[in-house]
Amino acid sequence: MDKKNRNTLILSVIICLLPIILGMALYNKLPEQMPIHFTINDKVDNYAPKNFALFGIPVIMAIVQSICMIATIKVNKLNNSEKPKILKIMEWFIPIMTVLLYIIMVEVPLGSTVYVGKSVCLILGIFFIIIGNYFPKMSYEAGKKLFHPMPKSEKTFRKMSKTCGYSFIILGIILLICITSV
Repeated sequence: MDKKNRNTLILSVIICLLPIILGMALYNKLPEQMPIHFTINDKVDNYAPKNFALFGIPVIMAIVQSICMIATIKVNKLNNSEKPKILKIMEWFIPIMTVLLYIIMVEVPLGSTVYVGKSVCLILGIFFIIIGNYFPKMSYEAGKKLFHPMPKSEKTFRKMSKTCGYSFIILGIILLICITSV
């Protein structure tokens, strides 16, 4: 593993684990059962023991992040190629989601008014728009790594990547519009 990939892996795992500091700071103020799942109407529909919610979830997410990044690095090494830009963006999705959702999970039992549905729509809407922006710019060679089966011609690939890009952007905009109606 090269230095750049190793540093990105270490930094992203640290970001996944960073919320534990918040959990430790607020530990005595939080209830023994923590909300870990919400309905679209911001109602809690699943709880977990405080220790698992505060410490276990970030550790699990750090492990998932490590597995995903190591697998991506190995595949690119086997192909003797550099990661496509879209994968460079996607490797930050788990750490960002971990931090944001952890904050929501901690704020709700403390009595804060957190709009979970709106928060998730906002995060996913922005993420889809960013990803949609990169699809049409993807090279044919990068597409060969990401899509199986791959279109036989570059013209077909260009058409497919534009359609995917526009679809992601439209979906992102719809999610952002949903914020006003949720």
